[in-house]
Amino acid sequence: MPAPELLERLAGAIVRLSKSEAAAAAEAALAAGLSPYTIIADGLSRGMQTVGEAFRRNEVFIPEVLVACDAYYAGLNVVKPLIDQNDQRRFFAKMVIGTIHGDIHTVGKDVAVPVFQAAGFQVIDLGTAVPDQQFVAAIREHQPELVGLGTYMTATFMHTRATVDAITEAGLRDQVKIICGGPSVDAETARRMGADDASDNAWDAVEKMRALVAALRQEKAARA
Repeated sequence: MPAPELLERLAGAIVRLSKSEAAAAAEAALAAGLSPYTIIADGLSRGMQTVGEAFRRNEVFIPEVLVACDAYYAGLNVVKPLIDQNDQRRFFAKMVIGTIHGDIHTVGKDVAVPVFQAAGFQVIDLGTAVPDQQFVAAIREHQPELVGLGTYMTATFMHTRATVDAITEAGLRDQVKIICGGPSVDAETARRMGADDASDNAWDAVEKMRALVAALRQEKAARA
């Protein structure tokens, strides 16, 4: 099967919410000689972007989006072990993400991570109820440009200041941009607590994240 057809099959599997089809299509694409990055960027990610557009038009809803995420991961898991350093360098930026301390909700992050991956971000997922010092350790280890603080509740959103303070005290604040995400976030409040931005929608967050990375790179260049 020609490469364009294989990539269309990959994207279509996500839109059709089929985990088995996504995995099979990824295996077929690898067998045909497509690179892991091409499979992700031009196949699986395109499917997630189509789902996102349908979500914005209210044609699909969160339950369908979650199944689409499962299909995306079914394909991603086939190729992920084969991603090499060259593939990693082609991602737009690296980010560390986790649900903030005290919050065990996973749905928002489970949607956000594949959306961000589909948009070209290399995402290190720290999980839920992440302690402040774990964010600090992850920044030191992975050297991301972005840190995503997920929160489902207003009470845990208010913990943003403590997390930002921990990153600042570790001497890492000027190395990253911090964005909050979840249904309870507010961008102005997030900035007052020391973060750089916030979004309650994963697809809308992508453009904010790209702008934050661009600003960080300019800041680092000016300091160099």
